[in-house]
Parts: sequence; C-alpha cells; structure tokens
Amino acid sequence: MGGGPWVFVAAALFGGVAMLVASRWRARRGRRVPEAVRDSAIADLEPGRFRVMGRVVPIETCRSAVDGADCVYAERAEYRSVGTGLVPLLREVEHGAVAFPFYLDDGTGRLLVDPARALIECATATADGGLTAERRVRAGEEVSLVATFAAVDADGEPGPGPYRAAARQWAPVADDAGPPRLSHRTEDAMVAPPPDDLTAFFGGIGAMMLLMGSLLAFVMGFLL
Repeated sequence: MGGGPWVFVAAALFGGVAMLVASRWRARRGRRVPEAVRDSAIADLEPGRFRVMGRVVPIETCRSAVDGADCVYAERAEYRSVGTGLVPLLREVEHGAVAFPFYLDDGTGRLLVDPARALIECATATADGGLTAERRVRAGEEVSLVATFAAVDADGEPGPGPYRAAARQWAPVADDAGPPRLSHRTEDAMVAPPPDDLTAFFGGIGAMMLLMGSLLAFVMGFLL
C-alpha cells in the first residue's frame, strides 16, 4: 500500500488540530477584559464607580425552564434541530427575557437593582439536549455588580448630593462607561460568552476530522 492514504490521515489529523486551535482562539478572544475598579461594601459607598458583591434577595421571581430554580432574571431561547447532516444545525424558534428588581445584600446594607437596566454576564445553562438555552440570575446567588453609584432620594430620583441625609441611599446608574454590569461569577473564565456559530463550527469540524483521521489510521495499521 502506497503513501497516499497516510497523507490523507496526516492531513485529517493536522486539519482537525488546526480547527480546534482556531475554535479555542476565537473563544478566548471573546472573553471580556476585567475592569480595573475598586471593591466597596454597600455601607461604605460614595459617589463613583465601584464593584459590590453580595447575594440576591428577591422581591418577585420566575421559574427556570432548565431546572425550576427561582430566578430574578431569565433569558431563554428555544431551538429546533434542522437538517440531517453530520453536523446538526439548530434554528432559534423563540427568544424572550423576564426581569424583576431585587435587593443586593452584602451584610452591611442593601441596594435595589433592576436587571432590565443592567448588562448581564452569566453562563448559559441548557436542557433538552441543547434545544433549550437559558441565561439566568437565581435567588440567593452571589453576584458581582460593577457600576457608577449615585445618591438618590427615597423615591429613587437623584438627590442633590451625598451629604444630604435624606439622600443617603445609593443606586447603580448608567454613565459613559455603560450600564451597570451584573455577573453571577467573579472569575473571568466562568463568565465567557457562549461560543458563536463560527466557533462552534470550528470545534465540531475539528473534532470530527480528528475522529476520522484516528479511525482511518487504526484501520490502516490493522490491515498492514
């Protein structure tokens, strides 16, 4: 037997490795760079941009479509499998989000947070073989909130300044840096966004090429 089939095996293995490397590179490139911002307890807040960490104390919740957990925020997508090729394709058939204001409690105080006005950074949970995908913030979960904080009156309107006693309540507000950013993980590697279509395609094709190359090498080695 000539060297032609072995060349194909080597090409399949090399191509598979290249595809997997490209998939990992795209996934890493999509990760956010952590913002350099000071941590603060709620009781020690002052006007400015800080990171506050605490637990979600719900006011109202909805049920998770993945595991039934009580959530203050849930963004859901439903998919349908289409096509009969080697690489399955998913078509989004439904997409929606539900958000309820909640209290962020760090043991020194509480903040009222509206997830509908925040940028949510969280992992994606799946069910039904990947046909249901959900990004959620659960009741009782520890979260990190990075935002610019301003003094507000009891009715939630900005107060005249931090030294007015009636305005010693704090609220996360949007500014030039963007909306408040809420994450339910404090490690950057765990809040990476889900892979995009091209990243998933590279990963799937790479794995398939490696499998085909390995099987062909095994068969050829057995025959020889």
